[in-house]
Amino acid sequence: MTAEKEIEAQFIHILSEAENQWRYREDIQSEAALWKNLRVHLNRINKSQLADTLLTDIEFERIKVEFGRLTASPFQASQWLRGENGVAQITVEREDGSKISLELFRNKDVAGGISAYEVVHQIVPDTDRMTRGDVTLLINGLPIIHIELKNETAKDGYIQAYRQIERYALNGFFDGIYATTQLFIISNKVQTKYFARPSENTQAAYKRMEKFLFNWRTADNIVVDNLFDFTRQVLRIPAAHELISQYTVLVDDQKSQKFLMVLRPYQIHAIKAIRKNAAEHKGGFIWHATGSGKTITSFVATKILAQNATGVDRTIMVVDRTDLDAQTQDEFTKFASEFHTGQTSGTAKSNTLIVGIKNQRQLTRSLLSKKNNNTILVTTIQKLSAAMRSAKTAAEEAGTDRFSRLRGEHIVFIVDEAHRAVSDEEMKKIKKILPNSTWLGLTGTPIFDKNKKQENGTFARTTEQQYGNLLHAYTTKNAMDDQAVLNFQVEYHALLSKDDQEDYLKKIVQDIPSEPSEQEKLLKSEFYQSDQHIEAMLHKIFNRRSLVKKFNVQNGYPTMSAILTTHSITQAKKIYTKLQNMKQSGTLFSGKSYDEKRKLIDESFPRVAITFSTNPDQLEKNQVDDDLLAIMKTYSNMYGQPAYTDEKLYNQNINKRLARKEAQYQKDGQWLDLVIVVDRLLTGFDAPTIQTLYVDRELHFQKLLQAFSRTNRLYPGKENGVIVTFRKPETMKAHVAETFELFSNEAQNWIELLPPEYRNVKKNFEQILKTYHTASQELSENPNDLKQKMEKLHAFQQLAKTYRALKSYDEYEEEAETYQNFEAHIEDYTGNAENLRGEIKAAIEDENKEIDQPTIEELLQDIEFSAQLNATYQDTVDSFYINQLLKNLQEKLDGAEEKFDEEIKAKDPIVQPIYQKIKKQIQNADASVDVSEIKYKTISDEISKIIVAEASTCFNDFNLPSLD
Repeated sequence: MTAEKEIEAQFIHILSEAENQWRYREDIQSEAALWKNLRVHLNRINKSQLADTLLTDIEFERIKVEFGRLTASPFQASQWLRGENGVAQITVEREDGSKISLELFRNKDVAGGISAYEVVHQIVPDTDRMTRGDVTLLINGLPIIHIELKNETAKDGYIQAYRQIERYALNGFFDGIYATTQLFIISNKVQTKYFARPSENTQAAYKRMEKFLFNWRTADNIVVDNLFDFTRQVLRIPAAHELISQYTVLVDDQKSQKFLMVLRPYQIHAIKAIRKNAAEHKGGFIWHATGSGKTITSFVATKILAQNATGVDRTIMVVDRTDLDAQTQDEFTKFASEFHTGQTSGTAKSNTLIVGIKNQRQLTRSLLSKKNNNTILVTTIQKLSAAMRSAKTAAEEAGTDRFSRLRGEHIVFIVDEAHRAVSDEEMKKIKKILPNSTWLGLTGTPIFDKNKKQENGTFARTTEQQYGNLLHAYTTKNAMDDQAVLNFQVEYHALLSKDDQEDYLKKIVQDIPSEPSEQEKLLKSEFYQSDQHIEAMLHKIFNRRSLVKKFNVQNGYPTMSAILTTHSITQAKKIYTKLQNMKQSGTLFSGKSYDEKRKLIDESFPRVAITFSTNPDQLEKNQVDDDLLAIMKTYSNMYGQPAYTDEKLYNQNINKRLARKEAQYQKDGQWLDLVIVVDRLLTGFDAPTIQTLYVDRELHFQKLLQAFSRTNRLYPGKENGVIVTFRKPETMKAHVAETFELFSNEAQNWIELLPPEYRNVKKNFEQILKTYHTASQELSENPNDLKQKMEKLHAFQQLAKTYRALKSYDEYEEEAETYQNFEAHIEDYTGNAENLRGEIKAAIEDENKEIDQPTIEELLQDIEFSAQLNATYQDTVDSFYINQLLKNLQEKLDGAEEKFDEEIKAKDPIVQPIYQKIKKQIQNADASVDVSEIKYKTISDEISKIIVAEASTCFNDFNLPSLD
């Protein structure tokens, strides 16, 4: 174990090595000295503006006041650092009455220009605070990156450093001169994370940031955990300066969201690869897992090429036209925040810095205008083609050669969703008009030979044929390892028994294959279109015990949503109609309810919609329109709003209610629980609250992975993306295996990616349970052996994780009784594990204890010491649940008192008498009283009595007058 001071000293030493370019300023030891150093840099950088007359004390005090105004919040500080045209300036009135603007930070001056890089540590504040930060990195005297360090065995590891930064923020440490801090690094030497400064100095903001603590990966996706390796790769110059100035994004939705976002390492590596190839006029493609943030990667790459690239005349981002709805336009607008302090040129309107989304004429004007580094062009291939034709006509009518000049420019196209946004045929057409263009595509599901398109003639059939070489890969396995996305849990259901399936097959074939997978090949789509199949499927979905998990019912209401996909519009409408009829007749729900803690009380559940894209050329257009109008009317009635007649507006509203991103759709039942689709929403749609995908069709390769990935976005309370299939289980298992093999990258073990089946999870649980009991027995024989303690703790942690996974499957409910004995002992196991955790830490921290260090370090890698990572699942007995028990008492239901007493025994001994008092009041009260009001008043009165009693005791101890 290395002392924290030694880690800090080694860290500073590495930063100060010549190739890393940081200068250690041992002489700066206080906050006052930091201000003095900043003044030196101001005088150095602005020598010509100051006309060789250095800043006076009065002028510098004015600068400090203005600095405080410009950096009043973390977001304002980030905006100011980006500055006007990338230069952060501060205006000051000189003592002679003149005003000048002084530069402090230039985003483009990486490892050159005005930039100076310094390291300070253990700075003493100029207030009465005792807080001292570990290490801070300064650029031109401004604190930009702050690092907090712990030793290897610190409680909760790097999370302790995170909590320390949070405390510092709440106590005002990152105000004053530290207000410009943009990035934090936390490490316990063996694990290192980086994250953007939260938007506010509040607990809520730091709570939100917890899921955005990133580790570093090399371009080959090798994790860099060690602090010193991280330092050499990430914190050296120019990498650290680029991370701040180029690979962070200011997000502002002009409403409630204002925060700084830092890119993940794979996004940075991809953008660097794009920049390199663009400079060399070479195409290529980026393979980044679905759900890993390709749109942001595309946007930042477009921005950087537009502003900084040499040899690139213009950059255009191309997106899928089906994604260009109001929600996506809002997303792009959020990313434009950092440009709002800049100055526009060309013909783009002031602060309209992302053009091409809504206005084709504006796109045409931008194409014909001179290059504008402050304008980001985002468009669809269809709108681009139309704008090119308009540009040609406009140039001819004006008698200019502007279109000819445009044809000669090196234009780089960044294509988000490489295949959906642009076909090879469309790309070839644009290339004829713009022969010097370079095309770079991003995709989560590349097309290889195995899943190649069936194109005619010479059109490309794979991603490589259309775009060029693979430039960077970050696969689904990488994303899961990074916890950038969730794992998948897949349930394969057959709604017919084996015998019933064979009886059906006897009617259509003479010889029935013995293999289930061969039998499934004979089952036609018509087989699944019967009312019996649809009804059985809906009963499976709305089984009371299953839906509690799939929709994550909390306090009686669903907190997550689902998508049901089927093979045709006709089938989707049949399912929708059957569901509505069963809901109205009260026959939708099946099975037994959970107990009171997990009971569904939402009377409007499920809120269901259906969405599909109509085809104007189809023969039954009028009938479809009538159906859709009726569906839109039913949907509107559900929310008490005027009926939709516009399909686009209807679909946009469905997107918003399903995503629940806006506050208005998170309350009062304004959300959607389930949307029935064919293909719409299965690609590109990002809604973290979607937990489950129900599949009533066959899926394979890119369609399968794209559809599955609607469920695996990170969200509080979600542990897996859940997939439930209702057709051909053996066929779907094979398709899942083939898909994950194809999209895992050859160098990776794709078998690890396969979502486990229930039987395998169950088998794994039984094996780990045996391992746990063996470890327990061995520890009982040698109770002081540290290695045995670690092995038992690790076995418990694996056991708890596996059991939690086991309970999430529907099949578990059918066997729940067999686990009653384990359930009865789980609390004892948990308590024992916590004791072991404490004993292990105490032993490791005992410097006099002889420890077999290599063995211990190896074991420590497997043990989770962070309190955040405690894997034990326990039902929460919350206020809602207690109120339900009290109501049962009031209504004198059978067993209510016994159940109440049982739950109250688990509470703190101090509060048990209070609840018994509440119970007696309710049992003796009139039936009309409000039980929650009695509970609130009684607890408030008892708390007041305790406070008075405690205070009186304190006063008596100090011989003070009584409170009475």
